[in-house]
Amino acid sequence: MKSLLVLFVLVTFPNFLFAQGTLKGRVINAEDQKPLPFANVFLANTTKGTTTSDAGAFTLTQIPAGTQELVVSYVGFQTQTLRIEANNSEQSLEIKLKPNPNQLAEIKIKSKLDKNWNQRYEQFTSLFLGTTENARRTKILNPEAVWINEDSTKTWITVGSREPLLIECPALGYRIKYQLEGFAYHQKQGYLSYIGYPVYEEMTPKRSSDSTTWQKNRAMAYYGSLTHFLRSIHEGKMEEEGFKIQQMVELKSSPLNALLWQSEKLSNPVLTGFERYKVIPEFQPASAIVVARLSTKEQTILSFQGGLQVSYVEKKNRSAAGEVNSRRDQISVVELMSQMVKIKPNGQFFPVMDLLVSGAFSHQKVADSLPFDYVPTELP
Repeated sequence: MKSLLVLFVLVTFPNFLFAQGTLKGRVINAEDQKPLPFANVFLANTTKGTTTSDAGAFTLTQIPAGTQELVVSYVGFQTQTLRIEANNSEQSLEIKLKPNPNQLAEIKIKSKLDKNWNQRYEQFTSLFLGTTENARRTKILNPEAVWINEDSTKTWITVGSREPLLIECPALGYRIKYQLEGFAYHQKQGYLSYIGYPVYEEMTPKRSSDSTTWQKNRAMAYYGSLTHFLRSIHEGKMEEEGFKIQQMVELKSSPLNALLWQSEKLSNPVLTGFERYKVIPEFQPASAIVVARLSTKEQTILSFQGGLQVSYVEKKNRSAAGEVNSRRDQISVVELMSQMVKIKPNGQFFPVMDLLVSGAFSHQKVADSLPFDYVPTELP
């Protein structure tokens, strides 16, 4: 299955936590200027979030410095996102949300569950949460908020929610409030895309061993993930972190590629479904896909043609010579949908719709996701 990973987030890696600020504000109805109590206010894909008071007021403290994306949502209103530059000073905002009559109509129209809803809901949760062991333990606490549509040709399934999804991930020790903005799955081609704004909350340990278990499970979810791969590229430690890349070329894209194929210097991709590509056997350095002249410590510019076949090997399985003998389930394919993407130090990339991933990177969904302010620990 090919998956478009589409999280609208712009946050910074904890290396920048030395400068922290406070954000205060008020959320009101844009039409009548009245306050909106209990509106959701959070920094996308972090552990920083709150709800507004009866007067529509909110306060967020200890905000990491750098570019952040503030998300404000309220049932029946259009979700608003604001890119802010956090610093040591206190900032104040007045946020006006516009009513969304289409959403209200949609809620009424799709409030009734048809006879196929349960089956479609199970399909949605497996696609959205994942199918890993962590996913099997993860639950959406308010499934009644979900609406599901299947088009008349039974090709596309689209999903939305009437309110933020409340997700409990006991394996990782997080509760997630997920503002789902869009979800679409092509049942024939296997393409999946979803857009949303999650905020993470640490669960309270019930046993003394919980914190240790969560730390271990989070590390296992992180290592070998797309976020780990992108962070390692930005830090200049791709091979050191266990990743190897091979260029994938389309034979029809240039005469040179055709000549390479004729000289039998190319091989077939490891994953199926990529017949249009051939793989250059030699491993490439990260410098082959990084635009050095445009990259800075704040962001790395990634650019390549065709695709990348990415192999990952855990540290315990690497040979002394650094050889890569990846299992099939540790192989991914990454394709660019545009000329380049920007990678932030925390591993977030944008434009967020411009990376298409398959294989191992696509297996991890919301149940195995981590906030972008997560600091990895060593695996035991």
